[in-house]
Amino acid sequence: MNNEIDSKKFLTIKEFEKLVGMSTAALRNYDRKGIFHPAKHGNEFDNNYRYYAPTQITIVKMIRVLAEIGVPLDTIKELTKNRTPEMLMKLLSKRKGEIADEIRFLQEAFFVICTFLKLMTEGICARETDIYISEMPAKQIILGDINVFSDSCGFYREFTNFCNAQHEPKLNLSYPVGGYFESMDAFLNAPSQPTRFFSLDPNGNEQKATGLYLVGYTRGYYGQTNGLPEQMASFAKKDGLEFNGPVYNLYLFDEISITDPEKYLLQVSASVKERRRTPRRLSCNL
Repeated sequence: MNNEIDSKKFLTIKEFEKLVGMSTAALRNYDRKGIFHPAKHGNEFDNNYRYYAPTQITIVKMIRVLAEIGVPLDTIKELTKNRTPEMLMKLLSKRKGEIADEIRFLQEAFFVICTFLKLMTEGICARETDIYISEMPAKQIILGDINVFSDSCGFYREFTNFCNAQHEPKLNLSYPVGGYFESMDAFLNAPSQPTRFFSLDPNGNEQKATGLYLVGYTRGYYGQTNGLPEQMASFAKKDGLEFNGPVYNLYLFDEISITDPEKYLLQVSASVKERRRTPRRLSCNL
């Protein structure tokens, strides 16, 4: 604390507000609400001016911090009247836990937003009429149990089972969900019945492996593939590709971004290896 402050017993409200970084209006509001009072009020001869002691600087800064971290004013008011180290520690510990929960929520919301932005960016960049080879990066996913399709309602039943099942980590349905086929043959035989469902959750314990994928697109409502599996199989045969792993179906545009179901955009990516060198095209993956 500098000599100018030490040499004065009291500070005017204008002097005090500059030191603590709060407006006169805020200080007066705290005074009216009984949260923080001046050290003394003047008399009628000096317009009842408020005067503050230098020792109040730390207190009002703490009050401001508590208000900024979301502690209710009523709680702050009670604390200013009757406080102990134990009371303040209990209050700060409680708020620390609440803020940690808020940070986790905001981080998760941030990752969800980033995931959808990546999908929609890729959808905008997509060459929908092309089938091409792409080197795709690894993606963490949550992979569901094997589906059992036994009747016309099987798809929705299995999808509901995936959503309701116990997953580790816990499934966050805010992330996009796609279809996983164990092989290209499974996709060709039943393109609307994935072997499993997966969530594009970056916290997942499973992984869509990095590597070469044959990529194709089609428009339409869920389950409509419009001959794309056969087109991709024909392309692979012609260009010397061998399917060697799973197939992933993921909607880049769906009801979240488009109102017309006939314009949903499905991306299919099938793991392949080359029997001979084939020109590659890089997708718009971010």
